[in-house]
Amino acid sequence: MKLFYKTAKSLFFAIPLVAVQFMNAQVFEIASGGMYFPGGVSENGTVSLNKGTTVYLWNSTQGLQEIGGLTNNTLFGGSALISEDGKKITAGVTNATNNMNELSVYNVETQSWTHHGGIGTIGLDGSLSNSWGISKDGSTVVGLGWLDTGKAHGVKWDATNGMIDLGSTVTGKSSRANAINDDKTIITGWQDKADGSRRAVRWVNGVQEYLTDNSGNHIGEPSAMSSDGKTIVGYTRLFPYVWNETTGYQEIVHPSSSGSFEGGSSAVSGDGKIVIGYFRAFPGLPMTGEGFIWTQENGRKNLNQYVTSLGIDTKGITFGLPLAISKDGKKIVGTGVKAGNQTVAFLIDLTSYLTTEAIEIKQLSIYPNPVKNILNINGADRIGSLEIYNMIGQKIKTIQPTDKIEVSTLAKGTYILKIVNNNKTQNIKFIKE
Repeated sequence: MKLFYKTAKSLFFAIPLVAVQFMNAQVFEIASGGMYFPGGVSENGTVSLNKGTTVYLWNSTQGLQEIGGLTNNTLFGGSALISEDGKKITAGVTNATNNMNELSVYNVETQSWTHHGGIGTIGLDGSLSNSWGISKDGSTVVGLGWLDTGKAHGVKWDATNGMIDLGSTVTGKSSRANAINDDKTIITGWQDKADGSRRAVRWVNGVQEYLTDNSGNHIGEPSAMSSDGKTIVGYTRLFPYVWNETTGYQEIVHPSSSGSFEGGSSAVSGDGKIVIGYFRAFPGLPMTGEGFIWTQENGRKNLNQYVTSLGIDTKGITFGLPLAISKDGKKIVGTGVKAGNQTVAFLIDLTSYLTTEAIEIKQLSIYPNPVKNILNINGADRIGSLEIYNMIGQKIKTIQPTDKIEVSTLAKGTYILKIVNNNKTQNIKFIKE
């Protein structure tokens, strides 16, 4: 039987014209002692997550709370997602009336579930439908509905229209909806091709279209979508990807990428500018890999090294599998490991200490770039420290304060120069020829 769900499924941010104020660290250990997989985080810091067949809610004041789950001995629950305001959670939950697992919605304020059936009558192995995406306001849920043939179609549910079958464009094959944009006109998900491979699609006003790379090839399964539906992230073969309807397709690469070390993009911020994901060894446990955070301007950055560079205590957690990001890009949740390979669910909250002040600072520059021997720094008043990092975040060299840096011994490639000038940090990318 084919499994139609996947469990859960670099950068230095250079701030050119503002001073950055670092305040208290905000890493939370949400849960430990089992395979907890966060599926969503709201802007107020409420987290929805699964552990096996059980659905949980977490916040910093009340901690971890069990709110429902699957009770008929099946695992087809999808993912636990949450609305932007933290008031609605969706997941696959068993309906006690018919003992079937159904796409369901939890009202956090009333602490009650509503169940929403499916598109078939008998489902598959006790499941009629499950949840994979929720709209910003929590009014619309997308996911997968089982047909009586044993195949499945992407579905969309809301209170006005009920359960809508999004269909399949390949006869006898399945599809699934994974995310929906804010105005609910665009849904992204996957469509099985004739050979059974999953390919990324969008339903725009209900009409399915394939997503392609810059050569016209179909790309792999999508995980998430920006608020406007124009940026979609996912994974294709070895690499995480970012697809944009204007700028096209881009892969996020890792120097260790291979058939035994692969990655995927898990989520994207509402504005489409921040992507999180992972690289990990195959075979192997998903949370034991290397999480990343990515922007177009600064590329991929190891998530642990990024958090540490902000002066935040990681609490000994390796953020191996970041899974969701809030729409404002300030909260990241996922699953990682601590010493002794203890599995933990985590929340990285960037809200309270990444505050900015409207203070212009002097912008530094470097030349020549690309460089062969001597890299010059222009515009520095009082250099406190200089460090060179490679593109996977490893520190290569610490240099005594100077405005002329000897780089002739560096291997050819791309590097980051981290400059502390007048107690302000700036990171500049350069190429060694």
